[in-house]
Amino acid sequence: MTVTIREVADAAGVSTATVSRALSGVQTVDPALAERVRRSAESLGYRANRVARALRRQSTQTIGVVVPDITNPFYPAVIQAVERELRQGGLSLLLCDAGNDVDVEAELVRNLFDHQVDGLLISACDKIASQPAVQQAASRVPLLQIGRRAVAELPYVGVDQADAMGQVIRHLTGEGCSTFGYIGPQPDISTASERLDVYLALVRRLDPAAAGRTYLGDSSMSWGREAATRLLASGPLPDAIVCASDQAAAGALQALREHGVTAPGDVVVTGFDDTLLAQACEPQLTTVRQPLAELGARAVTALRAAIDGGLRQPQSAVLTAELVVRGSSQRSAQPAVAGNAAGEGQ
Repeated sequence: MTVTIREVADAAGVSTATVSRALSGVQTVDPALAERVRRSAESLGYRANRVARALRRQSTQTIGVVVPDITNPFYPAVIQAVERELRQGGLSLLLCDAGNDVDVEAELVRNLFDHQVDGLLISACDKIASQPAVQQAASRVPLLQIGRRAVAELPYVGVDQADAMGQVIRHLTGEGCSTFGYIGPQPDISTASERLDVYLALVRRLDPAAAGRTYLGDSSMSWGREAATRLLASGPLPDAIVCASDQAAAGALQALREHGVTAPGDVVVTGFDDTLLAQACEPQLTTVRQPLAELGARAVTALRAAIDGGLRQPQSAVLTAELVVRGSSQRSAQPAVAGNAAGEGQ
């Protein structure tokens, strides 16, 4: 038997209008009253008719999210935060994985239009090839680029990659490093391009030969192993190997170990993203921790504000990352201190 909104209202001791506002996440409803309505609805097994509500409001209360690769460790934490924020606001999430394919990405955007999403969060597959799909989407619904940027003129919520890489290089020079190597992906996405550009700009002044020790492939462990092996064969070992991902750094550490090279004794190594892999490495990995949960929450807040206010473009925001220093880069620390630092990086 279908439970009606009237039954929920009677159980909560409020009007049907209050039930409707409370269950749709309207912020003018007193939080305690909204919680009472939600408990009554849950105990009765009430489910709102989303189709009827969408027709009545001309809104589906649904946000589309397109990511390039859900297996990338960057995205699960961001998506968790996005989903949590949407749920608290009475909104739903339609999540799409483009599989790093710009054609699939464009098709997914069109499919989300068919589902009449109220807004769109997108992390582009490619900083250039994704531009048509992103621009088309922005002409249809409020859109926010998240994590990666394809169209500079459109709103974006992400992390200050230049500041993050600056933190890495300042730490390494503080550890006495003056020569550098780099392992990372091709600069096909905005974050990879920004990290590489800032890295080269900073280290060229310290090490004119650094550009010749730049190995670009992808972000995988296998590429980290291969690139580190090439680096070892190319000539004198630099003081530091800067990796654009934790996966690449883990692969590099494996290759160094196989060739009898120690970190941080012979060379220091850094990663990026502070994934679980960073703490599983031996030694534990110095890396950049991006505020992923805050990133997801800020993106939803900005997108909802644009939708609720009838605006085409949400507000942009750039967040600051944190360098987590662990054993892979601590040449100057005694072993006991390095162990303490690793623990503090949780």
